[in-house]
Amino acid sequence: MNPTLRTFLELVEMNSVSQHEQQIGLFLETKLLSLNLYTELDEADNLYAYLPGEGATILLNAHMDTVPLAYEVKPIVENGMVHTGGKTALGADDKAAIAAILTVLEEIKVHELSHPNLVILFTTCEEMGLLGASHIDMNKLQGIDYGFTFDASGPVGTFITDAPGYDKLEATFWGKGTHAGFSPERGISAIQMGSDAVSAMKLLRIDHETTANVGSFLAPGSKNIVCDKAELVFEARSLDKDKLHSQVEHMKHCLHSAAEKHGGKVEINDVHMYDEYHHDSNDPPFVHLKKATSSLGLPFMLEPTLGGSDANILNAKGLTTVVCSTGYEAPHTTSETITQEQLEKLTSLVRALAIH
Repeated sequence: MNPTLRTFLELVEMNSVSQHEQQIGLFLETKLLSLNLYTELDEADNLYAYLPGEGATILLNAHMDTVPLAYEVKPIVENGMVHTGGKTALGADDKAAIAAILTVLEEIKVHELSHPNLVILFTTCEEMGLLGASHIDMNKLQGIDYGFTFDASGPVGTFITDAPGYDKLEATFWGKGTHAGFSPERGISAIQMGSDAVSAMKLLRIDHETTANVGSFLAPGSKNIVCDKAELVFEARSLDKDKLHSQVEHMKHCLHSAAEKHGGKVEINDVHMYDEYHHDSNDPPFVHLKKATSSLGLPFMLEPTLGGSDANILNAKGLTTVVCSTGYEAPHTTSETITQEQLEKLTSLVRALAIH
């Protein structure tokens, strides 16, 4: 069996839902130490590893955690495809990248291959809005020339030039509870306020650079009582900082207007999760990627994305980091898949970047 596939299958069977990465973290630290890398952890249990070499210093980054759907994964290898038969998500996001990195590091050790200075960063809680990456200790990432984050769907050979800023809004509506049959007119419905706010908002695809969504609407309680509390969670993303600000302000306005209309109250918690970034395709990491893909016969495709990754945090902290597609499809769903061919291409790309 191909070594990347073997490692990948082992990894996806390890439960590592966000905030529960202890098992995979210990496995990876032990593996990296066995490959002669020096390791460190930070307060968020992000795992750093170092392999001194010659020339430039390059960061290879992926995340350890998965979405809750990738729990008790039983991978199936069938006709060159890895999937779960629709029972769970697969966890190729982002364990395919981890498997490819480990394969290349093992090749370096076994064959004593020449390589640049390599820094490995495996993060926690990426699926919770880059929570692990937000605690990165930059003192542990000194002297790096540039980095590669392997964490995007689509075929290997696709690289991200632009990624969005992201805001999360948590809104709590407070109404007035009363019996829904005897005296509904005395009540103020939190569900009605929340519904009015959502119906007034511009949501989903706003334009080619901006999206917004309501991801959760919770209003538990007795069915015969006018609901007095409702909690909603929204997000907004944009490649343009001004458009993101405008969308967030629009959403806040809709929330306040709905509360005022019905005589209730709304509390809003606005958290700016991370900033947008824009790369110049002539920057050194893209030159490196173009050379690598050319030597491998892979495509070299540049695209923007409206998804976030650890690279948002790394770029904001001044470390130029390019996101590389990893070959998986339909992440975060029970339809998630990756082909053996894409796993092999991913390994080849990591190899070309990490070995002289």
